[in-house]
Amino acid sequence: MIDRDIKIFLLKALLAANGQPMTNDTLTAAIANAFSHVAMTSSDLRQYIAETEEQNLIAGTSDELLGIVWALTPKGKIRAQQLK
Repeated sequence: MIDRDIKIFLLKALLAANGQPMTNDTLTAAIANAFSHVAMTSSDLRQYIAETEEQNLIAGTSDELLGIVWALTPKGKIRAQQLK
């Protein structure tokens, strides 16, 4: 159940960014802060993001200055809007 909650939070966080990509560091920090009561490693955080990407809900792009930046795909945006 917590896995689902984390993925929902991830989608809502990217939706709240109003179309602006979120750096990997910012996104993982937001998840870790929101779920500070859950013991998670950085590997766990990467796994949640990877699973959400595999579902084609988010997409990552490599930026030479910022590293990986994440944004909702059209499918992800629709799904995130349904979660409001």
